[in-house]
Amino acid sequence: MSTARHTLRPLPLGPLLLALLGLLGAFVGLAVLIVAQPVLPVDVAVEQAVQRPQAAWLNTLDGAIGWLGFPPGSIIVDGLIVLGVFLSGRRWGAVCAALAAAGSAGAWFLVLALVHRPRPTPDLVRVTAEIGYGSFPSGHVLNLTAFYGFLAVLAWTTLAPGWPRRLALLVCLGLIALIGLVRIYSGEHWPTDVLGGYLLGAACLLLVSQIYFTGTSRARPTSAWHSNTS
Repeated sequence: MSTARHTLRPLPLGPLLLALLGLLGAFVGLAVLIVAQPVLPVDVAVEQAVQRPQAAWLNTLDGAIGWLGFPPGSIIVDGLIVLGVFLSGRRWGAVCAALAAAGSAGAWFLVLALVHRPRPTPDLVRVTAEIGYGSFPSGHVLNLTAFYGFLAVLAWTTLAPGWPRRLALLVCLGLIALIGLVRIYSGEHWPTDVLGGYLLGAACLLLVSQIYFTGTSRARPTSAWHSNTS
């Protein structure tokens, strides 16, 4: 029976910088556009289209997933997950998971202080809850992309093939995909807020993954950009 695990080396500096510059460049360009025009017609059109179905399952999904990004619940859940990773013996993975959570939160606070975009308003779209701070980028999307994205990387590289790895990947990637939908559906963010969250979250994920693989490759210098089987 195969027990393949995927072990990776850090990206070379050139491709790493190119990927980061692409993600951050797109994010900065989006932020500049939003500062110049806080309410974009395309945002209104897309949000109204997403909200039109008013499906019961979307309301349930919104309530079930939306709380993951709000403290203190998010801090408790993330902390318990990091603790679980640590207790499983993946101590370096736990450190990097904590870095993904804290780093993405710090990035969100920094951008929030620079870009003061108003939240969607009830005269344009349906708003389920009013939040008293800026809209860009979506903190939920940013945090989940960085944190659960790294958990997916950790599962892919440390778990043997089988249902535990498939389930971990399904949960992590599913949460990342669905959080963007529910933040638009709830009317608490514009679609471009969600896009900004994905871009900045992906940049955070790339950096944390690079740190993780750098530490892992130093501990196990035989790791490579391919799957090993035993």
